[in-house]
Amino acid sequence: MSKPLYLIAQFELNQPDEFAPTFAAHAAASRDKPGCRFFYLIRDRENPAKFATMECWETYEHFEQHVADDEHAAFHSQIKRYWKGEPEVMEADVVE
Repeated sequence: MSKPLYLIAQFELNQPDEFAPTFAAHAAASRDKPGCRFFYLIRDRENPAKFATMECWETYEHFEQHVADDEHAAFHSQIKRYWKGEPEVMEADVVE
């Protein structure tokens, strides 16, 4: 049996206020995809250029489908020009 995949991605953006609505739309679209348990976009209170996603997928395969679809590809091509550097991504398991 496959375990759920938890991900946390942290990153900073140039022109964060300009891009925040596009990112929020991507988060909403991601929540509607098969296998998405949750997908949150959070923004640092002290540094509004810093964002993170906290997401959980039923299986790794659901996550792979998410990053391979047209919506994610379009989003990714838009966000790359705003990154101050590559995101720091952590794949995780819940410790119970």
